[in-house]
Amino acid sequence: MAGLNASLEIAKNALLNTQVQIQTTSHNIANAENPNYTRQKASTVTQGAIRERAGWVGTGARLDRIVQQRDAFLEASLLGTLSSSSYYGAMERILGTAETYLYDDGETGISGALNDFWDAWNALAQNPDGSAEKATVIEAGGNLAGLLNETASDLDALQGDLQKELEDSLEPVNTLLERIRELNDQIARAEGSGQTANDLRDQRYEALKELAEYVQFETEEISGGAVNVFLADRTALVIGTQYAAQLTLQDEADGYAVTIKDTGTAVGRLGGSLGGLLASAAQVDQWQDRLDEFAAALVLAVNGKYSSSPPPPADPNDYLFFDPSGTTASTISLTSYPLDYPPDAQDVLDWQSDDALTWDGESVSLGTYLNRLTQDVGLAVQSAQSQQSFRESLVTELEAKRQSVSGVSIDEEMVELLKQQQLYQAAAKVVQYTSDMIQTAIDMV
Repeated sequence: MAGLNASLEIAKNALLNTQVQIQTTSHNIANAENPNYTRQKASTVTQGAIRERAGWVGTGARLDRIVQQRDAFLEASLLGTLSSSSYYGAMERILGTAETYLYDDGETGISGALNDFWDAWNALAQNPDGSAEKATVIEAGGNLAGLLNETASDLDALQGDLQKELEDSLEPVNTLLERIRELNDQIARAEGSGQTANDLRDQRYEALKELAEYVQFETEEISGGAVNVFLADRTALVIGTQYAAQLTLQDEADGYAVTIKDTGTAVGRLGGSLGGLLASAAQVDQWQDRLDEFAAALVLAVNGKYSSSPPPPADPNDYLFFDPSGTTASTISLTSYPLDYPPDAQDVLDWQSDDALTWDGESVSLGTYLNRLTQDVGLAVQSAQSQQSFRESLVTELEAKRQSVSGVSIDEEMVELLKQQQLYQAAAKVVQYTSDMIQTAIDMV
């Protein structure tokens, strides 16, 4: 009877094990469309044998744990690449917008307005007393100043939009950091018994994946199942169950900076879309400085050709070509009487080829300076586009690899379900036959 009872116990455990395996398979099938779900498997281990007269006799199998089919290295690579893709995606979008404002093919844009300005002075040099020629110079100068004003205004508006987007991005980042800390706490509590909180881990992975779009980070799992989250410079964002950073935006003299709210420490090497926005803001700011340098050189050079001035009490500054107080792209403007006491037009015209500015240590003319600026803008946008395209394809490839490891295949799950059904039926048969034998033994007594 003892052997029959043991067989009945083994069959009962097999039924219970199979029920859990069928439930796990059903859970997998239900989450087949969830890209952040990790396939689960209820694994069994052989139970300890017992000593009988004939030797050691097995006592069946028991459930060990429900494990996830997860590749930690692959997931870390995917999160890092996702951050890089978001970084260059933000740069491509912002710098692409700036490129439309700074568009210049040599015939249109600021270069075209500058060429028209020189052409007008050339016509005036041919006829110094011509009223029409003077009017053309004034009109060309006004157009050039107006285009600089407009471009500066557009870039200022872009910087304002950038600041708003940065501020808006910090709220979901802070929410995600707190969410990860809370999930750390729930996982640590759930896994206190030694089991793995698989669904909570999937929720945390989903939160980490969302966070990766904003910042680039590293994670390290600690005892209890919680994870610490650090930026590349080892700034702590989440520490186990105890700490989640709050990020704020600071508008500083040399640009924007993201800081930790409770310490005021500036955060470096953010990565992700936040890092891309900050890098874009710095790049646009540099282009704005280039435009201001151009405007200042233009004002100084043209006004420097003026030698005659009106008699007192008139203010000589009112009779220069450009207002000497407007030396930036946003403030450059013509004076009230730009050609009432004009310089020699040929002197102004001869200056167009002079090296009035410096680009990366090289002295260049105004026209060459604008060409360099256009090239710099185009190269920056092209670089961001190529980098983003490469990383986007890499994200797709890594996601596909992750799905091959952790994703749910309906075909595989149906095969598993069929196998588990057969196991369940076989265990039920063992219970039935063993029960019949026990009844037969009882009837014989």
